[in-house]
Amino acid sequence: MSTHQPFTITGVRVLGGRGLIPGVTHVRVRDGRIAAVGDESVTRPGDAVVDGSGGTLLPGLVDAHVHLLPGCTQLAAVFGVTTVVDMFSKPETIDPERAAVAASERGRGPVLADMRTSSVGATAPGGHPTIAYAPFPYVTGPLDAASFVAGRVAEGATHIKVIYDDGSGAMLDIPALDVRTIEALVAAAHERGLPVVAHASSAAGAVTVARCGADVLAHAPFDRMTDRQISDVARCGVAVIATLSIIDGFPDEDGVMPLLAQPHLAERLSARWRRVIERQATRWMPPGPPDGAAQRYNTVAFLESGLRVLAGTDAPNPGLVFGASLHRELQHMVAAGFTPDEALTAATAAPAEVFGMADRGEIAEGRRADLVLVVGDPTADITATQRIRDVWVLGRRVDPRAYAGGEAEREGVRRQRDSAEKIVKAIGESRPAFPAPHEVRRDDGELLGRVVPTAGGWQAVTIFGVPLGGAGDQGDAVRTLHARGLACLSEPWWARVGDDPAWREARIVEAAPDRVRLRWSDPMADQPPSGEWFGLDDLDLSLDRPAC
Repeated sequence: MSTHQPFTITGVRVLGGRGLIPGVTHVRVRDGRIAAVGDESVTRPGDAVVDGSGGTLLPGLVDAHVHLLPGCTQLAAVFGVTTVVDMFSKPETIDPERAAVAASERGRGPVLADMRTSSVGATAPGGHPTIAYAPFPYVTGPLDAASFVAGRVAEGATHIKVIYDDGSGAMLDIPALDVRTIEALVAAAHERGLPVVAHASSAAGAVTVARCGADVLAHAPFDRMTDRQISDVARCGVAVIATLSIIDGFPDEDGVMPLLAQPHLAERLSARWRRVIERQATRWMPPGPPDGAAQRYNTVAFLESGLRVLAGTDAPNPGLVFGASLHRELQHMVAAGFTPDEALTAATAAPAEVFGMADRGEIAEGRRADLVLVVGDPTADITATQRIRDVWVLGRRVDPRAYAGGEAEREGVRRQRDSAEKIVKAIGESRPAFPAPHEVRRDDGELLGRVVPTAGGWQAVTIFGVPLGGAGDQGDAVRTLHARGLACLSEPWWARVGDDPAWREARIVEAAPDRVRLRWSDPMADQPPSGEWFGLDDLDLSLDRPAC
């Protein structure tokens, strides 16, 4: 366990886990735990003092639905998410992240969020999410259940993920587990003392897995449930992870991704993750993006029926970033009809209770000192959670600058990009008639760029992924590439490198799908005669001179 100088946070509102604690203004922390909660009398000589005036102290937030990437626990902590619950990852991703978390808890290296994991989820051969994770162990029938669960326990699973999805909600036709197999998996997991989280995207599927004995629904269903279906699920007593922020994967009518429209979150994002989200606004998208109305209705109906609802994001799906997107999830919950207190409980006390984490989720003596200090009162205005002043994990303060520019960030962004490309390619191969990105070439075979179906129409993009013109008709996008796909390479560009806010004029000397070689137009710039290569994760590019 890490050690640190004892400190007391003073003059602050304190959220216990299910609402503000009346009369409490001070919280003392020692040796990674909350030592005392009360008034000024809890302070001890020699304590460091953190002035919390005007702020609210929250228990560390819990994201109850993520999928791990390298460095995700460090990134989550930057945004006050001090525990992430993984819902399907493979050991090669889990093991290094778990080792890093363990080192952090011993006081070594950067401060990281804690994590729980299901390891690999149980699905039928070729079932969801094969296109993202294959190869991994499948379940062929009830007789596989015990060995599958034993394998996950050996990998350190803290819960079991079961997937019941035939792909119909995404216009796909894929294999799914049958009811007898799900029942066998639930029985095997419960014999080991592990809760079962079931993925079922449809209303009917949610009823089925609830009747099979699942403990948690991984999502609120995406189609509107009937009163009878809500009652059926409620009688089973399952908990539900909302994942309302999935709709943040689609840009608004101005083409801006929702996360980037939140200034306090956007300014805390590293430049690389900001670029990831910006580029996702012009990525491949299915026809008719969802509006989330049915999912919001179902989530509120579950809450009103007495079920425990948990906040979860499904990061790193498009538009979602570890840690940052949980604040958007809270916004979505309140917009759907939750009170701010109910939403905050869904991200603190409720997931701690459901996943058996008795040492967190509440600010109380003896609990882990996983704490978030925010400006304002989120019980009155939920967006106050975004105004983060300080974060502590086991009493260690998070340095919000430590993540950006590190190897963990580079590897996480790379893995996110590779996974997205793998999924798009697999969908294109499985459904040739489905609108999908495709390359555009000259008659001599020279690559001009790609056209990508987006929410606003077909978008022409250069060979290195920068949009050319606006989105619209597919034919117009193709013609744009024939006219400008190569010609634009000889035009002056404006570039911004890393976290530098300054734009500089440059020429593209050479271009590849993942990088460009630039030569700055400024004759006084310090640069090699042939220019310098920059990876696209480290660079913003624009043909038009930016306004700022």
